[in-house]
Amino acid sequence: MARLSKQQSRQRWAELRTLVCEWDPIGVMADPDWPRDEYDCLVGPILSHLERGASQDELVAYLKHEIEHHFGLEPEYYDFPAFASKLSNWHRDSWPDSHS
Repeated sequence: MARLSKQQSRQRWAELRTLVCEWDPIGVMADPDWPRDEYDCLVGPILSHLERGASQDELVAYLKHEIEHHFGLEPEYYDFPAFASKLSNWHRDSWPDSHS
């Protein structure tokens, strides 16, 4: 795994934050006054999963658990496999040297 510069790490965090905000599982990002850090609790753990090469199933399980237990939402309303795939593809395509 190549070591990222501070600027690259910040860029990667910002890109992932954008993806999670676009997913917007609780539906608040349409409000321009809503804090953009609403989903930062997901960004770090998702990044850790991606860095260690987590499988799609592992990503799906993590996302489902967080939606259900952290946010208190019904997981059946979410397409976790599609979002997990989007995350994996982003990480592979945008940051190919930053995972195991």
